[in-house]
Amino acid sequence: MATMWNLISAAGALWWMCSIGILAASALAALFHPLRDRRSSIAGALPPVTAIIPIKCLDPGFEEAQRSFFAQEYPGLEIVIVSGERSSPAVAAARKIQADFPSVNSRILESQTTVAISPKLNNMWDAIAEADNDLILTKDSNIRLGPGDLGELVRHMAPGVGLVSAISVATQPQSLPAWIDAAIVNCYHGRILMLADTVGLGFGLGKVMLFRASDLARAGGLEHVAWALGEDAALSHALNRIGLRTVLARHVAYRALGRSSFSEIWERHLRWMLIWRLQVPKAFIGAFLGSAIPTALAGGLAGRLFGLSPALVVSATLGSWFVIESAICVIKGWPISFWSPIAFVSREIFLLLVWLRAWTTNRVGWSGTMHRAHSARVSTLGAPAPHRACQLD
Repeated sequence: MATMWNLISAAGALWWMCSIGILAASALAALFHPLRDRRSSIAGALPPVTAIIPIKCLDPGFEEAQRSFFAQEYPGLEIVIVSGERSSPAVAAARKIQADFPSVNSRILESQTTVAISPKLNNMWDAIAEADNDLILTKDSNIRLGPGDLGELVRHMAPGVGLVSAISVATQPQSLPAWIDAAIVNCYHGRILMLADTVGLGFGLGKVMLFRASDLARAGGLEHVAWALGEDAALSHALNRIGLRTVLARHVAYRALGRSSFSEIWERHLRWMLIWRLQVPKAFIGAFLGSAIPTALAGGLAGRLFGLSPALVVSATLGSWFVIESAICVIKGWPISFWSPIAFVSREIFLLLVWLRAWTTNRVGWSGTMHRAHSARVSTLGAPAPHRACQLD
């Protein structure tokens, strides 16, 4: 029995050291992000871009996010706003913003395509298929870009690159659930993605994606990613299969949270976790191994090897973890307040529950509708029926 406990303690020590090492490395990567500068040597004028923005609800920061894109000084920019409804508060707001920028080539389309698993991909399907330009950017309606960020994204399209994504940073949390969301998006996802970027790894992140329609066609077209609830990960994988890399942009994007509810953040993070389990299993396992509570418990198991109190190791691990994340927020200018300690602890419990739930279901809510996630191996989707989007005059 003693030998068994020694083995368990040794495994806990190894787990603790690896997880704390990743915490330290990712904290440094976040503090000094970006450490890598991967710009292409595009000669002359930048190529024209078709930007596709799917809209549905008036999310927090909606108007600011759209104006940030219409204000990009980028010659050859076409903006296509797509909606599943002919008339809605979001469409009305988009029309007002469009009218404020008459010099920008823009249009609003209604799309009713239903051939893909992902409702967002359905919304964008016709606009992608009918885009005037080969270079296509898709952006969520709640994502705000900084001045000149579009040009910076395009400059990342070096030879051998098929997809450029941007890490999003959560801003303006105005409720406890929103603070928990910010603790996940910034202090966990953000720093891990910045570490991945530092070592040269890239991930398809659906908040912002830049790719070439010609590359997508070579990779099998939209039909090749229609099976996936996570179209971003599927697109990255499809382009990788034809030898094209995914990279993360030097500049981050911003997403206002507002007064999110627990049900909203549960639905969103369960969807992401389910996508990871089915499409990016390494990220799904890593989400558990690299979390603070499992790491602290592993440290508690290891404490007996060094004559330390398990309770002391657990509390010291959690305390140090949250102090490091708080320091990152302060230095980077990410949201932090008296809610943050509560949000950090709540995040760990919340993510553990989400992770466990993702093991037991393939169904998840998205915009009020239930969707079933698939892996590529079980996909039976066929080619879509012909469909054309209707331009809203």
